[in-house]
Amino acid sequence: MAERPRVVLDCVILLQAAARRKSAAASCLALAESGRIEIFVSEETLAEIKDVLDRPEVRAQFADLNDEIVGAFLKRINMIATFVDDVPDRFDYPRDEDDEPYVNLAIAAAADYLITRDNDLLDLMTGHTDECKEFRQRFRTLRVLTPEEFLIEPDVRIGY
Repeated sequence: MAERPRVVLDCVILLQAAARRKSAAASCLALAESGRIEIFVSEETLAEIKDVLDRPEVRAQFADLNDEIVGAFLKRINMIATFVDDVPDRFDYPRDEDDEPYVNLAIAAAADYLITRDNDLLDLMTGHTDECKEFRQRFRTLRVLTPEEFLIEPDVRIGY
C-alpha cells in the first residue's frame, strides 16, 4: 500500500460529508484535510456531486445545505482532492452503470479504497456474479468499504 492511502469517495459519501459534519463520511473527508489520506476526483464525479448538492429535494432533506455551504464545500473538495484528468473506461458494470465513473476513477488513480454505501458497489467485494469475480481478479488491491469499515482499517484506524 502507498505511504498514504489513496481513496475515492463516492457521491453519497460526499453528500453526507457536506450535510452531516458529525458523520463517518465527514470523518473520511477530515482525514484528507489532515493529510492522512489522499482523495481523488474527476470531472465526472465533481459534476455529479455538484448536481446532487444543488437538487431541490436534497436541499429540502438537508436544511443546512444552502448555496453558501455548498459553494464552500465544493471549494474545499477542489483544494484537498487530487484531480484525475484521464479516466479511461476499464470496468463495465451493467448492474449499475452510474457506479462505473467511481470504479474507473479508483482504478485510474491506483486507489487503495473506494468508500461507499451503495450496495451495488459493496457487492463487488463479496458478490458471486461474473462482474464481481472479474473485479476482484483484475483489481486485487482495490477495496470497496463503507466509511465505518474504512475508519477502522489498520492504515487509517481512527475509529468511529
